[in-house]
Amino acid sequence: MRYNSLAIRFGLACSLCLLQGAHAGQVQAGPWTIVTESDGRMASMSYANPQTGVGVAQMLDLKIGANAMATQGRIEFKNGVKRDMTQEEVAYFYARLDGPKTAWDYLASKDRVTKYSPVRGHLPEKLAGSFIRVIIMDGANFFGKLAFDAARPDEFMLDVAGASGGPIRFENKIVSEVEVTK
Repeated sequence: MRYNSLAIRFGLACSLCLLQGAHAGQVQAGPWTIVTESDGRMASMSYANPQTGVGVAQMLDLKIGANAMATQGRIEFKNGVKRDMTQEEVAYFYARLDGPKTAWDYLASKDRVTKYSPVRGHLPEKLAGSFIRVIIMDGANFFGKLAFDAARPDEFMLDVAGASGGPIRFENKIVSEVEVTK
């Protein structure tokens, strides 16, 4: 029985070492720290001393899921208290602190996105339903699911989570670039 307990403890200790080793590294991208998995995928992003209304936050730590979007978050206050964030808080801070743009810029720097120029040619139909990044000519970024309207071949639509009034319609001529993750 004693050896069984020892074997279990040893196994748990080894598995913790493996889990910690699964992260390949950290990269600083502006104020964000990006933590990557061993296969290059982003695991989390953290932001020290974020600007908040009352200035009490010390650290935001967000888990990154599919499409480089934040899925969960934890906030640490300057008084040492930590708590999980609501989905609304995660989405708000991630967008407000340019998290999606930082994440996609990082992916682009690692050649993990495919880029298209709608001005030069129509987007491939196979991209319909894909989560994409749209960069318009003035540099503004939009993130959402791509949809096409067969009646308007020089336009496409972007379904943005939380947006009211339906999908955003883009004319190809105002879009600098469309990116989709590889």
